[in-house]
Amino acid sequence: MTVKPGVAVMGDSAVPLQASSQVCGQASSQALPHIECFSKAAKHYKQHDVLQRLTAIRLQKNANLSGRLLDVGAGPGTCFAAFSDIKQVIALDIAQGMLETLSARFKDYHTVCCDVQRITLDDDAVDSLYSNLALQWCTDLPRAAAELARVSVRGAECHLSIVAAGSLPELEALGFRTNSFMSLAEIIKAVTGINQTENDRVKQSQSHDLTAKTWQVLDASIEQTQVYFNDLRSMLYSIKGVGASAQSKLASHTLPGETTRADLLLNSTAVMSKSQWQRRLKLAETMRTEQGLPLTYQIAYLRLKLA
Repeated sequence: MTVKPGVAVMGDSAVPLQASSQVCGQASSQALPHIECFSKAAKHYKQHDVLQRLTAIRLQKNANLSGRLLDVGAGPGTCFAAFSDIKQVIALDIAQGMLETLSARFKDYHTVCCDVQRITLDDDAVDSLYSNLALQWCTDLPRAAAELARVSVRGAECHLSIVAAGSLPELEALGFRTNSFMSLAEIIKAVTGINQTENDRVKQSQSHDLTAKTWQVLDASIEQTQVYFNDLRSMLYSIKGVGASAQSKLASHTLPGETTRADLLLNSTAVMSKSQWQRRLKLAETMRTEQGLPLTYQIAYLRLKLA
């Protein structure tokens, strides 16, 4: 599936919040450095979210979304008007800036600012779940999956898209070090609780036993998606622009012929030397196709049901 940048896609009841939900950012200390980057990206998100729009189309196809829907990592918001059985949308994001942008676009959505690994909702608060390209940033996916099970009713369906291992090979070829993503098998193991350590720790902290509440995999697959860019700078800013720069900070490796190693942080103005940048520009041009400079993602799609 390929696309050029710029291609567009496309409840009033009370939300049962825990007392701590009045404070935004009940985030783990590991996640805190990333919140500001996601918030800063909110106003410009739609200029860089081509991949997100593509995966949203794929994720919503044949999705069973109904009742109280929890959108995890909601960003600036997704339109769910095509799903007539949805009674209420609860948008969860760790970045307040994203939720402020969302509220301006979707005034009837309820927003919850918190970490998915510590969701500030009561048990059995939602009927279905949706998360588009958000959970790859979790530092503790088993705990997040256990939290999603806690806040969901039995029988709830969960539809996920997650960036998976094998993504961004072009950046590796250009001498950038990208963050490591999980394989599909590792994702399934994490969300289904095959490794019970983190799930048991979460369950023990809850008010009642959740041992019978587990995610079952109805469908899981990996699909390759490519997006194309006019130049290398646009390619790099496609990552920065969606707020992922802190979590996916890219540090350059030394290319052949370079005697020093430079660091490129996409959320910083301090970049590599001019000569190092020019070398990467030239190397990027060797990758150019008729559509532009490609950037390849491996996307895991999962459909789960809570039993």
